[in-house]
Amino acid sequence: MDTVYLEDKWDERTAAGLNEAEKLRYRSNLLGSDLRITNFGGGNTSSKIRQADPVTGEETEVLWVKGSGGDLGTITSKGFARLYMDKFLALRKKYRGREHEDEMVGYYPLCNAGLAGTPASIDTPLHGLIPYKHVDHMHPDWAIALAAAANGRFLLEEINAKYGLHLFWVDWQRPGYELALILEKGIRDNPSAEGAVLASHGLISWADEPAECYRNTIRIIDIMGRFIVPRVEKKGNKLFGGAQFEPRKDRKALAGRILPFMRGRVGAEKKLLGQFVDLPEVLRFVCSRNCKKLAFQGTSCPDHFVRTRIRPLYVDWNPEGGDLEALKTKFEERLRSYYADYASYYEQHRVTDSPAMRGANPTVVLIPGVGMLSFGKNLKEARRTGEFYVNAIHVMEGATAVGDKRRDKKIEASLVVDNYAALPQSEAFRIEYWALEEAKLRRQPPEQEMARQICLVVGGGSGIGRVFSHKLVKEGAHVAVADRDYEAAHQTIELIEKDFGAELALPLEIDITSRESIRKAL
Repeated sequence: MDTVYLEDKWDERTAAGLNEAEKLRYRSNLLGSDLRITNFGGGNTSSKIRQADPVTGEETEVLWVKGSGGDLGTITSKGFARLYMDKFLALRKKYRGREHEDEMVGYYPLCNAGLAGTPASIDTPLHGLIPYKHVDHMHPDWAIALAAAANGRFLLEEINAKYGLHLFWVDWQRPGYELALILEKGIRDNPSAEGAVLASHGLISWADEPAECYRNTIRIIDIMGRFIVPRVEKKGNKLFGGAQFEPRKDRKALAGRILPFMRGRVGAEKKLLGQFVDLPEVLRFVCSRNCKKLAFQGTSCPDHFVRTRIRPLYVDWNPEGGDLEALKTKFEERLRSYYADYASYYEQHRVTDSPAMRGANPTVVLIPGVGMLSFGKNLKEARRTGEFYVNAIHVMEGATAVGDKRRDKKIEASLVVDNYAALPQSEAFRIEYWALEEAKLRRQPPEQEMARQICLVVGGGSGIGRVFSHKLVKEGAHVAVADRDYEAAHQTIELIEKDFGAELALPLEIDITSRESIRKAL
């Protein structure tokens, strides 16, 4: 198989020693290991496997599908929900229509094969109703760029013709049972189809052999990359309406000074941790003429705005000559507006059974000339939120690069900026405050006593300081281990990472007899 961007990592010798469930795990890990294929926690895979019923001993077909909240890159066999196919297909009789589709999720546990394990996700029917043994549903930036383009439907026809693909287009429909029925009909109407582009959502593909399914998926994504990347490269700095500002040379120092201030403000109700990103694509976006308009439109893929909220906070300041105090003033002005706008968005779209508002703070802040700050309950979540908005930038980048005079008449003109089509706010709200998403959040373990705190431990390189640093991390804190002996501080970090993982502690060199050393460490 010839690809330009993605590598075929399927190893026949490795796969030969695996049973069907292990091949599903293997396929999932390969797909999830590359963020160009799907984002962290995004996408899902499945296989319909013949196996013996543990009670009757009779052979039956069981749907193995990635469970709720899992990540494909690290999933094990325990991370898949398992449902009897005959029972799952019988649920069709229970379906009362689009207005009642959420109630279908309550039936999925009744189809469980074996003891209750990982809960089935909202995407389960997409896999169960597709009449192929193996299904991959991915969220690649290149595919979503096409799915979020105002002319995407027409471009898909061009891609099919140029590259010999057989994909069909599915208009926006919230994930769930109704979308599965639409896909099922699409396959009946297009029997030679190997996949579909889901508007403002992603890609789904299928096959009857696991290796074929994997290769179909990366081949399709690679072809979309071949279509989009050259157009992005050709536009270069003309993307997003061209550059309005130049990146500041002192942006890292400025970000270091503004981040603690912004962290305090956005985490006023509930503490958050933050991180700074100034990747080239981020700088191109935040320095562009159309950044403010595109950012206001909001992200399109449901996976994105569950973390990034409906839209980021754009700080409308002039980086050319602006100082720290001016940036603080502009940020506080915009933050007040953001809180009011978000509360209005919630009130406008909430219904009787909507979950309570989860705070109105932004999780992404865009600063012209500087870059992006992202926030989360811990450093790992802050980083992932940033990664998701970088995904969103890639999507907007691709959608704007492939623009022409065509526009799908089904898309409201007000939702389109520079060929990028955002979801209507009403649909975004239905995802962000979906009762099923709320249930997923409630399944998370309670936060520890020191969660969301950053602690500085002086003398953490040995003795009591080392023990105390370890204890704080165990209780949920993030720790800066400071010591006059930097190597000793680094050894403490290594011990912490061995027990608790990365992104929880960092080493600092400090001399407590020097004000300058203390200032630098802080």
